[in-house]
This record gives sequence, C-alpha cells and structure tokens, in this order.
Amino acid sequence: MTQAIELRIPNERPFHGVARLVVGGLAARHNLSYEALEDVQLALVTVLEGEGYASADEVRVQLDVRDDAIGIAIGPVHGDAVRRELEESSDGDLGLGRLLGTLVEDAGVEAREDGDWLQLSKRVRGIKAAGTNA
Repeated sequence: MTQAIELRIPNERPFHGVARLVVGGLAARHNLSYEALEDVQLALVTVLEGEGYASADEVRVQLDVRDDAIGIAIGPVHGDAVRRELEESSDGDLGLGRLLGTLVEDAGVEAREDGDWLQLSKRVRGIKAAGTNA
C-alpha cells in the first residue's frame, strides 16, 4: 500500500517548518518511532536549509509512505551540486552525503521533466496504515 502527499512551499526559511510539521503529522498517523521521525525531519530540514540546494523560488516536497519505508522527494534542486555533495565525504567534513548517510538508507538525484530532484528513502518497520486499528 502506498500513500503520497505533495507539499508546495516558498523556498524561504519560515516555511521550512511547515514541511517539518507535515512530516511529523504523517509519521504520527503511521506510528513511526520517535527516532525514525527525527531522522526524516532532520534529513528534510538539512536539504531545505542547505546552501543553494533548491533551484527554484518554490520547493516541492513529496512524501510517499510504503509498507516498509518512507520516501521523500525534494525538488527541483541543483542536481550537479547535490550529486557532488552526496559523493564527497571526507573524514573531517560533515557534508550532505555524510549527514544523509546517517539519517536515511538511500539518497540520490533523479532527473525529471521539471528538473532534478533529491530522492531520500528511510526504511522503517511496521508502518501502520493510516485509519487502521491494527
């Protein structure tokens, strides 16, 4: 089962909190652990507030809840810059690649019709479908 949500916000710091709240509400509806929720929210905010990752005045965040994972797509982004950041991970540098590597299992850039998007995936166990009592 898949449930998806798309959020469009101005690429301005005050609106990043809205995206964080939406992720928190979605996580609560699906009984995610507090640790998984924190990881997903931190990954999202890291990208939204990162220096020059987003490439437009409006940012779209797509959340996809599956039985075993939460997928987050953020875009459009400066694909080449984000790819470089994901690949660079020196021992002393806490760059995007290293940080996301500790928060999510998969991170990569995907080309779409409207530009490049950063795809994140956080595997979680036992996601309860919204609206169920199980």
